[in-house]
Amino acid sequence: MVDATQVSIIIPTYNRAAYLSKCLDALAQLNTDPSVYEIIIVDNNSTDNTRQISFDFIKTHPTLCVHYLLETRQGASNARNRGVLEAKGPTICFLDDDSPPSSEWLNNIQKGFFEPAVGCVGGPSVLDYQGQERPSWLRGDLQGLISGYSLPFDTPTALTEWAQFPLSCNMAIRKGIFSELGLFRVDLDRSGKQVLAAGDTEMVNRISKAGWKVIYLPDAIVHHIVAPERLAKSHIFRIGSGLAISHIILTSDRRPSKILYWFASDMWYAFRMLIKFIIAFCSRKPLWFDDYMRFWMVFQRIPLRIKALFHGYTLEYILSPKI
Repeated sequence: MVDATQVSIIIPTYNRAAYLSKCLDALAQLNTDPSVYEIIIVDNNSTDNTRQISFDFIKTHPTLCVHYLLETRQGASNARNRGVLEAKGPTICFLDDDSPPSSEWLNNIQKGFFEPAVGCVGGPSVLDYQGQERPSWLRGDLQGLISGYSLPFDTPTALTEWAQFPLSCNMAIRKGIFSELGLFRVDLDRSGKQVLAAGDTEMVNRISKAGWKVIYLPDAIVHHIVAPERLAKSHIFRIGSGLAISHIILTSDRRPSKILYWFASDMWYAFRMLIKFIIAFCSRKPLWFDDYMRFWMVFQRIPLRIKALFHGYTLEYILSPKI
């Protein structure tokens, strides 16, 4: 019997059973023929009722092709990579467990691969505050630190810049590309309490550099649920710190000349961001905190560069409180 699966939808999940349930319910409402896609739930060592939620969903939706996998290697990239290896479809879609898709999401994703040169597509991640009051300081670009993503394009648009690349909460890649370019890097994503980031954009950057087209699809929408704890500045600083460490790893090069180059680059960028922040603060710009965070995240990289200069790019040294 020929397998008709065209798309594999991979959902890595860790201790967020309630959100996973909402995501699965949204997938059950897709306006897409269920015979063309499979859903792969990758449980990354959850200690809540994720397993039970998954099997209850499988039982109550017999017309859907749903698989539950347990991935014991901790980390979002490990979970995604396990899903890729188990996937049957030639197109692989990635969702976060807290990102329920719109009913036309998958139809629009499939349309995005309109030509063979398209290797990756992605769409908006619209933040769903679930009736919570959004803080006044969380109105600008900082929403990107809680997985908000949208670009000012009304039609499918090719992307070439790192800052524009789609996020793993709403992204699809041709499966064959993983055989060509490798899987997600496991040193650039969340693992337990460590909130490293950029594993998804690094993968997309590889795809783009290899000559594949990366397309933004404005109608392929997911709704990213914002948990209450993500509305605190402490969470924003935590994510910002993870991004700073991720940038150090991304630009790792043991040659002192390269370390000094990036050190000088960070110093210059931090200085410019500091001036911008001071101007914004003194002029009482409503979104001055955005400017402060840009400065703070770059400034965090400077002591990490010093560590790298003396100790190399060993993650244990980078994360150590000592220089």
